[in-house]
Amino acid sequence: MSDARAELSVGTYIADIVGTLADRTKVAVEVKVHHGVEPDKAKYLRSSLVPCIEIDLLPLLGEAVNLKELAWHVLECTTNRRWVSNGTYSAIEAQLLAEFNAWVADKSKDALDIPRRHYDVKKRPPSKVAEANARYRAKPDELKRLELRVVLGLMDDNVWPRHLEIRVREGATAIPAPIDIWQGETFAQFIYDPTGQRQQTKRFSLPQVYEWFSGRFGTSELVRSQVSAALRLFLGYLTACGFLKRHGDMFTVLHGALWPPLRPRSQVRPATSPNPPPVVSSPKPVVVRRGWTWRERWPSEDVALVRATDAAVRFGGTEFNARRFVDILYNLSAEPSEATVKTLVAECGGIADCAADLLRDIGVVEESWRMLRGGVEPPWRRT
Repeated sequence: MSDARAELSVGTYIADIVGTLADRTKVAVEVKVHHGVEPDKAKYLRSSLVPCIEIDLLPLLGEAVNLKELAWHVLECTTNRRWVSNGTYSAIEAQLLAEFNAWVADKSKDALDIPRRHYDVKKRPPSKVAEANARYRAKPDELKRLELRVVLGLMDDNVWPRHLEIRVREGATAIPAPIDIWQGETFAQFIYDPTGQRQQTKRFSLPQVYEWFSGRFGTSELVRSQVSAALRLFLGYLTACGFLKRHGDMFTVLHGALWPPLRPRSQVRPATSPNPPPVVSSPKPVVVRRGWTWRERWPSEDVALVRATDAAVRFGGTEFNARRFVDILYNLSAEPSEATVKTLVAECGGIADCAADLLRDIGVVEESWRMLRGGVEPPWRRT
């Protein structure tokens, strides 16, 4: 391959790498980390007869590899790649499929000449749970919402709980139900205790939630990993709110009410004793300024809101208004200074000294551990 260039357009799509072979054939290369090639993009490449290969580098994420090892995985490894589009490959595949179908037809014809007994196979009737799930899926969404509000004890004028309509950053598109319905049903099934009289501690695992969830909403095994990821993120958010305690893939219900428990205010200063010890003069510690570098690409605002909410729980900002903070940050007309960001955090009810950690967890500064391939540009870089 020669003339290899990154982020080059192929028709209406952008390919990670585009190069040219010796016979002047244009070839696209896609690098898979978190997401593979979208079906629409793959269909376009096949119809346009553009050869495209996908290299899967997800196993290297978080691993310490040098440039030589990385080059081997990209250039020489034969087990981490697949064809997305290849006209020659498709022709050979079609020929083999035709030969296989002809062989099956010939074998089936020979089998018809052999006398054999016929048995009536009795199908098992569907279980009552399967019938109930089928009736539930057939209901319109508005009726599902109405029944769910009754189960959760919400009157018409009650606001829907915000923690039951949390956008997760992956897997939600594989669930054939609106976000408020599938999160409300999961909460009602595994956490909610309308009487508050539950005597025994309730525990459940993520596989148990998935098995119930797949039957309730009819998800396919083909999207099991995506659905499990969405459920894990949702249960993790409820854990941060104080509903659950997590042990790996196991969860223990700590709070069965509809609304999150009240969190005690974090104590900035330790409680003073009746007889405080004498004050000993000592040199003040040197405060090291933690700087940051703004990223070229930011996560979308809905993802930033979820991350800001989670970070506020960890940093003790119980009164932190994450939505206001994200709205102001994503609408600044100029790059803010460190003092400006700390002031904004304090005005939103957070801890100013945790501003760097908050920005890191949201993913807008270079200290973030999450490498973003997509997203939006900071407002002051948009043209």
